[in-house]
Amino acid sequence: MIALVQDPIAGQLNATERELLTAAIRSAPRQPKAALEVGTWLGGGSTAHILEALQSNGAGHLWGIEADRAIYEQMIRNLEKAVPLALHRFTPLFGFSQRVIPSWLAQQGSGFEIDFAFLDGGNNPMEQIIEFRLLDPRMPIGAVLMAHDAKLRKGKWLVPYLACLDHWTSEVHDISEEGLLRARKIAAHPSKKSLHRARRALLKMRCAPIEVAAAITPRLICLFVFNLLPRRFSRSLSDGRK
Repeated sequence: MIALVQDPIAGQLNATERELLTAAIRSAPRQPKAALEVGTWLGGGSTAHILEALQSNGAGHLWGIEADRAIYEQMIRNLEKAVPLALHRFTPLFGFSQRVIPSWLAQQGSGFEIDFAFLDGGNNPMEQIIEFRLLDPRMPIGAVLMAHDAKLRKGKWLVPYLACLDHWTSEVHDISEEGLLRARKIAAHPSKKSLHRARRALLKMRCAPIEVAAAITPRLICLFVFNLLPRRFSRSLSDGRK
């Protein structure tokens, strides 16, 4: 097969993670018709490879959400050069996922289903929980959900939350410092028992002392403290890296 990626562009996934991402699309029993990505960044680590996989299948469309305006505009320019043959399968969406996803779903209509989703947005762990809750009702049995930074702060709530729900199976691929979550939907709805277990686990995580402190501390104070720290250390602390 001739690679569709014409020019390499910056990306945050390693080679193995990119292979798992594209394999999930190419080897799906039901070829994805609708895919969503949260957090495209510059387009090279995941967006271009998802598009390449969809183009290889000969079907499917990807919607990609990015919240940083400068990165959003650069991402579009990058993809125009890198994957011109698959660009017709892509629609960029600007804004924060919690606002974009509901309006996007409303535009698609009640029968619209999402076959594949990749979550890689902000570092606040509640973001992936909210994104999952918005997408889950629209994902049919057999749909695949993947998320990056599963071992870091970004995924520290979604991984155990999903593990509690019995209508999804999930695993974390320990192939990088960040970790890659892969989950597959096996039933339309969770049992009441598993849903209660998931909600209780989430509440416990949200009530952890460090999370409560972070929630009640004014944002300006948090930024002031982080700015006093060495940049490398403050970034590691924000990401949840050891």
